[in-house]
Amino acid sequence: MKRQFCMVLCVLTFGLNVTQVCTVFASPATEKIAFTSTRDGNSEIYIMNPDGSQQQNLTWHSARDLAPAWSPTGQHIAFNSNRDGIRDIYLMEANGRNVRKVFRNSAYREYPAWSPDGKKLAYLHGEDRSIHVGTIDGEQEERVAPTNIVGGYPAWSPDGSEIVFVDTDPPAGYLLKAVNLQTRKVKVLLPNDEPKTIWNPAWSPDGTLIAFHWYKKGIYTIRKSGRGLKLLVRDASRPVWSPEGDELIYGKGNQLFKFALSNRRSKQLTHGAINFGADWSEVKPLPVEPQASSLTTRWAAVKRR
Repeated sequence: MKRQFCMVLCVLTFGLNVTQVCTVFASPATEKIAFTSTRDGNSEIYIMNPDGSQQQNLTWHSARDLAPAWSPTGQHIAFNSNRDGIRDIYLMEANGRNVRKVFRNSAYREYPAWSPDGKKLAYLHGEDRSIHVGTIDGEQEERVAPTNIVGGYPAWSPDGSEIVFVDTDPPAGYLLKAVNLQTRKVKVLLPNDEPKTIWNPAWSPDGTLIAFHWYKKGIYTIRKSGRGLKLLVRDASRPVWSPEGDELIYGKGNQLFKFALSNRRSKQLTHGAINFGADWSEVKPLPVEPQASSLTTRWAAVKRR
């Protein structure tokens, strides 16, 4: 991937003719898949094209970096790392630069998942082993699931109204549940007729389906109503949707594969070492209007001149 930059001209008026140039990191020009690989002897974050070409290392650290998650614009990647002694959530630009922690106070946090507006992250907080939501500036965080639910693997619905997650309470099995962020009510998406071990739920881009890994069985999809259970790929794990919703990335035998829903064919994308934990970026235009608080002259007014 080329190291791309987006130069945005910001015109500031303070009674003097002053022009300031602001540098903004751009998202990749094409869709990319971020994933974790041990090919260099340690868990690092890589990216590649959707066809598996141009695989490139983004992180170079002795710590374990894993669980990459693209921001909605593709401008940033959130990921887990224990580079400060405890596994926590970090951010970096799409080109691997400007790595920084999200939260000032260190705590065990993992499985970051972006809100659709790119302003928040959902994650598992190690203090109470439940789902929390925090702002990406690290200033606020709160628990969103009830205190009697131990959960992990959060995934935000495309409309931002719900978070689907896995209830990891051992007596009941690992169950697929969803919490309504307005009412904080939790519903079970799969019937409790037998113990289940469910991992890695992922919403389809249109919000109608949830893909997930049913341990020792494969990848299934289910409608958000909890009906329409369907097997897609046997003996596969960690499903991730393409931005168009017509393909899935999954893991099998320590490698990553791409599955087309149209013809149900799979293509192997990685070879050698251990590769897992993929996420597929979507190419979206960056906003062109700066924050009102940072400008005396609004960008819209400048464009009219």
